[in-house]
Amino acid sequence: MGGIISRTLPIDAVLWDLDGTLIDTSSSSLHALSEILEENEISLTINQLAPIIEQNMAVSASPSGEKKDKESWAREVLKLTSSTTTLSASDLVKKWDDKMVKRRSEIKLLPQALELVQHFHKHNIPQAIATMSNAKAVAVKKHAQPELFKIIETIVTSSDREVKNRKPHPDCWFVAASRLNVKTHRCVIIEDSPEGMRSGVSAGAKVVGVPAAWSNKKTIGRGVKVDFMLENGLGDFPCERFGLPKLPPKVVKSESSLKRQRSRSSSERSKRS
Repeated sequence: MGGIISRTLPIDAVLWDLDGTLIDTSSSSLHALSEILEENEISLTINQLAPIIEQNMAVSASPSGEKKDKESWAREVLKLTSSTTTLSASDLVKKWDDKMVKRRSEIKLLPQALELVQHFHKHNIPQAIATMSNAKAVAVKKHAQPELFKIIETIVTSSDREVKNRKPHPDCWFVAASRLNVKTHRCVIIEDSPEGMRSGVSAGAKVVGVPAAWSNKKTIGRGVKVDFMLENGLGDFPCERFGLPKLPPKVVKSESSLKRQRSRSSSERSKRS
């Protein structure tokens, strides 16, 4: 149901992905994993772990749309170690889940995420979240960022029975749009993963891509054609391009702080590796 849609077509709602788009779970995921490996005397660098975090935790479905084995990322981590360990993939997953619950206070909003959500809310633009996280994981994130979820109350998760197929299938977007009583071709979808972008395109929506925390700008999207790519963060969201109210200057200007933060994060990862 994709296709080219006129840019003058009114936008009725904004549909968000969650992880890597509104909240930064990659950093806490990476730190939790590093702690577990250190506790088990496994030595791996940040640069070795980061791609696995991006590809196997943030991305919840393969390009074919089939469900991934929950332990697949853990096996990939263990394959990287040359040391003998009694730690199994299932043990690693359980320890990681436990760590993430304990670290829920560390789950932070991405820069300009709340400001952009508040901007749309101020102008009475309906918003929903469609994520491949399950309901239990979303509950942890709600606890960490209550202000965000007070504004966006419509949330579709992988636990919803109406979501028959995961991203890159468009099911979750159709469910989210129906709950807002709108059609997907009159929505803007904001996504960070290639699979999520593909699902948005398949839903017939306008799709805006956000580079993930660990993404290389040259590969983000991996051939997926989207309407706009936010290479410098959410503060660059092209509201006017989609007929939405213009962002206030303070949100746009604050993007300079985001660029400085990314530069510091990159330096810190280099030092730790």
